[in-house]
Amino acid sequence: MKSLDPKKIKSAQRALEVLEYFTDERPTATVMDIARSMNYPQSSTSELLGCLVALGYLDRDRDARTYRPTARVAVIGSSVQPDLFRKGRLLAILDHLAEEAGVAVTLAHKVGMSMQYIHLVRPAGHATPAGVGTATGLASSSAGKALLATFDPNLVRKLVHRINAEAHESAPRICATELADELRAASIQGYAMAVEDDLASLSMLVSLSRDAAPLVLTIHGDAAFFAENRDWLLQMTRGSIARLTNPTAPRPLAEPLNLDAEPQRRFA
Repeated sequence: MKSLDPKKIKSAQRALEVLEYFTDERPTATVMDIARSMNYPQSSTSELLGCLVALGYLDRDRDARTYRPTARVAVIGSSVQPDLFRKGRLLAILDHLAEEAGVAVTLAHKVGMSMQYIHLVRPAGHATPAGVGTATGLASSSAGKALLATFDPNLVRKLVHRINAEAHESAPRICATELADELRAASIQGYAMAVEDDLASLSMLVSLSRDAAPLVLTIHGDAAFFAENRDWLLQMTRGSIARLTNPTAPRPLAEPLNLDAEPQRRFA
């Protein structure tokens, strides 16, 4: 098998990272914006952006000296899971969920022994989570647990063994028994949760088909807010996923219920 050229691998990685740099919050960027953000040399960054312009992936404003993605970027991968993306309403539903619930929303898929964020909707002023391309633990994150809950238990045990074997010496080890209990609960509940310090996340499976990699939707926010409004957040998230397959499904309440006015609906 022919070995891969490390320089070509790095160039491909940087090109994809540049395309993922642009978001609703960062529609344009200068050479220095990208070089500083990604810790790239300015000269090679300028050369890379020029190449992407020549290929039609970026457009350059010569007067402002800024770059922005072109329509060619928008149609990359449009054939992947068309029912969710090209023909579907997934991204619009994620935008609506983030706006109505006031939480950050991510879409993730499995890459190796981790879950990788491939889409992020972050309300203004929301500091978490990290951006697109960031990886989170397969056996420690709510997104990973929501996915592992669909796996055969024997396979999960093998994955845990591999994760522990490949982990850094200082990293905490995953307890297979405790994880199995969490996954059983997640399978019954239909969602997985994780709390770390003051931040919480709640994850649900979006798709599980033979023809495409499964996707996991996660909402992220303040742990105290999640604890107080868990039922409402569950209703919002479940309703959003339900509307992917049934656009006429009723939308959940846009605001949490008044706990004093309706004590019978108090959140756990």
